[in-house]
Amino acid sequence: MIAYPAGQEPDYWDPDPTDPGHRFALGRISGCSEGSPPLVVIGMNPSHARETESDRTANHVINVSTREHSGWLMLNLYPERSPNPKALSPYDAALSAANCEAIERVLEQVRATEVLGAWGNMGCSKTVKAALPEVRTLLDRMGVKIYTLDALLKTGNPPHPCPRGRPLPMLGPKVFLYE
Repeated sequence: MIAYPAGQEPDYWDPDPTDPGHRFALGRISGCSEGSPPLVVIGMNPSHARETESDRTANHVINVSTREHSGWLMLNLYPERSPNPKALSPYDAALSAANCEAIERVLEQVRATEVLGAWGNMGCSKTVKAALPEVRTLLDRMGVKIYTLDALLKTGNPPHPCPRGRPLPMLGPKVFLYE
């Protein structure tokens, strides 16, 4: 089990109560405000992190968030939990729509105007590839911009914060996607 850094334990998760198979949102947002937003990250799909247990990616995002942000928030293109995106169930339009509703709800709550794209190469995951256009459409409709702090991958996707090996530095500058 990986612990959250002291004082950075999540205070927001959706669904609440938790669903062991899905996660729409996870973060620490209680100290955030319009002038002091959390670092909002959109990954591929949730892996291990939950309200009581962190993972390598969540802890790296938390460490990066402490540089300039009052909290952190993890969202995903698709909400099914799996450490292996290739093992996801076939795409479920209703589940993807519920994920988009949850994303919209929490982004409005924290008044986010930009999110850090962090889904990496989607590989063979047809499920995640099917969800990306829906999330992009939602963010466009909301006027929320997607950026990266590291170089885009050859595929044009923003990199995952913790690719195999060592975590990315995530030092910027911000490069906005789809402009």
